[in-house]
Amino acid sequence: MSIAKNGATKIASLDAVGQAEAVHRGDISPLDLVEAAIGRIEQCEGMVGALVHKRFDAARAEASNVSSNRPFPGVPILLKDSSSAAQVGIPRFAGNRVLKENPVVATVDTAVGKCLRDAGFVTLGVSKAPEAGWYTDTQPAAFGPTRNPWALDRSVGGSSGGAAAAVASGMVPVAHGSENGGSIRIPASFCGVVGFKPTRGLVPIPEPNLSHAMHNFVLCRTIRDAAALLDLLAVGNPRALYWSPSTRGYARAVAEASELPRLRVGVARRMGGVEAHRDCQNAVDATIPLLEDLGCEVIDAVVPPLDQEDAIAAYALLLKVSGERAFLGLEEMVGRPLSADDVEPFIWHMGHQKGAAVTALEYLDAIGRRRAWAVEVMNCWNDFDLLLSPTVCEPPLTLQSHAEETPEETLVTVTRQMAFAGPFNETGQPAISLPLHWRDDGLPIGVQLVTDMGKDGLLLAMAARLEALKPWKDKWPTICTD
Repeated sequence: MSIAKNGATKIASLDAVGQAEAVHRGDISPLDLVEAAIGRIEQCEGMVGALVHKRFDAARAEASNVSSNRPFPGVPILLKDSSSAAQVGIPRFAGNRVLKENPVVATVDTAVGKCLRDAGFVTLGVSKAPEAGWYTDTQPAAFGPTRNPWALDRSVGGSSGGAAAAVASGMVPVAHGSENGGSIRIPASFCGVVGFKPTRGLVPIPEPNLSHAMHNFVLCRTIRDAAALLDLLAVGNPRALYWSPSTRGYARAVAEASELPRLRVGVARRMGGVEAHRDCQNAVDATIPLLEDLGCEVIDAVVPPLDQEDAIAAYALLLKVSGERAFLGLEEMVGRPLSADDVEPFIWHMGHQKGAAVTALEYLDAIGRRRAWAVEVMNCWNDFDLLLSPTVCEPPLTLQSHAEETPEETLVTVTRQMAFAGPFNETGQPAISLPLHWRDDGLPIGVQLVTDMGKDGLLLAMAARLEALKPWKDKWPTICTD
């Protein structure tokens, strides 16, 4: 297959499974896949700004030597600018101006990094994230904004914003992402791609890890890719602090999705004290007939814990402490105390004013209240099999509106935009954002499905049925078409 411009576009239209199958058939080589992705990046990156680091020559060398017998030989991927999936020799910048000049370079592969490498994936570079990964927008001052491929003046969300934009524009079929409060699903919603958060502990995260809310996975364009990657990455360590045993067979569950039982689906349009924007409610309303066509019973869900004021207040307090921890994490990476000139105003604000003002007793009390709340939420799954909601409370905001926020306003935006996604980081339940809807002006609006712990196969199977009813794979932003 030619890797001229039209050839690169043809390869970019294939998902990761499709690209691997083409290599296995002998239609193309692993190097062809890498060259096509490099061509696509060169076509789109100047407009989108999804990367902070490119390693094209190293990727070519790896693709030339990878065995075509691997599950994903030469399939290109990006790693997020975070610590969740490292590979030897690849730098991490954490979106910070000091680390831009002196990044931390990985000396070992993390579990996910090793799985991807062993499967034949070839890392082309590092995708952009906000400073310290702590924001629902991706325009770090050190590297400039990532622009939404569907509307270049709009946000891609965060923190896996570069990953979402790269997949949406066809630079790579899949890109690594991670999240503590929706950082996979929020960018997926804004960029019109699939964002899946598996059950807590199913996919390993680097240890030692203190966060019960951390999840690790990828963003992609198809449900079969999500299932195939979960089969690959569901290698959680039973000795890890958070672990969930894998049933594997997720790709098979998707292939056999037509055999689903009749399911009860609850609908939630409000969470965390936040009412969804009319556009997002319309996306939910448009999804209901699809579920009914699949034989589901759809009910308005009464989930009082999801709007419990005490839990919301506890979460807001914990966010402040999380912001301080992000700041301290940057200091540890840099290796010295940071000044206000070394970080963006929001991170300085969180690290020196908000988090530092929380007492130990307040923090411990908030953790206790939040954990009790999470148990209440999970017990609601006695009433339904799946919960349908918006992924985010609103469509993507403009980059300018984010840039003009004060630190206090930024904290309000983060809290608001995490309202629908964040609760399920607390509970650890599997949740997925599906690109089922676009506004008339072309902006994607994602919808979220959540299910009970360990039922990842059921969630992916339902997502595959919806994908078949209303396919999105061939929808591309205008900037990415020849």
